[in-house]
Amino acid sequence: MRRLLQVKEEADLLKGGLDRFSFLWQSDRAAVMKDFLKYSRQLGPEELEAEEAPPTLKDFHREIECLSRLKTDVTQLDDVVVLHSWLQVDLRPFRDSLLSVLHDWRQMYTTYLLSAVSDSFHQVTRHGEEESSSSSRFPLTETVLLLEAAGVKLPEHLAAQLQC
Repeated sequence: MRRLLQVKEEADLLKGGLDRFSFLWQSDRAAVMKDFLKYSRQLGPEELEAEEAPPTLKDFHREIECLSRLKTDVTQLDDVVVLHSWLQVDLRPFRDSLLSVLHDWRQMYTTYLLSAVSDSFHQVTRHGEEESSSSSRFPLTETVLLLEAAGVKLPEHLAAQLQC
């Protein structure tokens, strides 16, 4: 019985270490994105009201980088953890599922930026406006550079038109 209690304690420690990722599957991505677009961050539960501050490219970069660091942490999880020298816990399914969830979070931000690039480009080509026009939410060049740095490949039609 003592060995079982020791294994349970080790399992609780393992679970506690993995709980730092729980917000990824427990949070409503749509609600988080709504808050991010309104306040440039996710509001804490104690914040009933906050000053509206739409996100900048730096805010998007911060979120994408945070998710990239989490991805690195997740990929470094051991395949199998042995508890108390006899109970093997296979973390591969958990890690693979978590990487998929991380991909979805990251894609939420990059898809928004891709849409902004597309909208900005269409405004520039349709109206002959300068890239720095006030009608564009984010500077086109900087947004494209941020997406490329994040490893996002632009759709062929945009990439071809941007090279002209």
